[in-house]
Amino acid sequence: MAGRTIELRDAQGNAFNAYVSQPAGGRSPGVVFGVDIFGLRPLYHDIADQFASKGFLAVAPDYFWDVARGEDGSYRATHKFPTCIEVVRSSIAAVRAMPECNGRVAVNGYCVGGNLALIGVSRLGADAGVSYYGTRIHTFLEDLQLIARPLILHIAEHDHTYPDEQRDRILAAAQKNANVAAYVYAAPHGFASSSFQAEAAQLANQRTFELLDTLK
Repeated sequence: MAGRTIELRDAQGNAFNAYVSQPAGGRSPGVVFGVDIFGLRPLYHDIADQFASKGFLAVAPDYFWDVARGEDGSYRATHKFPTCIEVVRSSIAAVRAMPECNGRVAVNGYCVGGNLALIGVSRLGADAGVSYYGTRIHTFLEDLQLIARPLILHIAEHDHTYPDEQRDRILAAAQKNANVAAYVYAAPHGFASSSFQAEAAQLANQRTFELLDTLK
């Protein structure tokens, strides 16, 4: 399944690219993807295509359109998180308005994009969210209490981006909100994307698709 690149615009009229992979058939739920700190690249084209094959209108925008890569080849030191939030906001609106979309849109994110999946549900009106090993979830615990629509947190058991004590804080906060389901995997950060681990990825993706299927 081959996708295409389109141009979207934020509320200020700034243009940014997004990779779109469209399923066969009629209108379907939209899924806006949050990418990791190394940005939009073929890995996320493939993931979007996988979601499209499951019946979702998959859209992966460029969150780092306004900055250059750092010396390590990532956007870790250069990205602007407010820009990332605005990309989510405008992408949700754009996807919801697409004729191929049934009007329901989820945000599904990896690494730093996992943080954006949480914000998509708590602040930006997404119908559901899925966060794969979000790197800063422990700094958004108040947001977890605000969530009124389904959110899945896929968590690496020992995530190198934060200490285990923060993992436990995330799990405790998730237990206080029935709309949030948290799962821990004996696999490293990136297990469903950049550091692929088949067994953990398969289980996490199964749970993801079970949730997203409720939007059809």
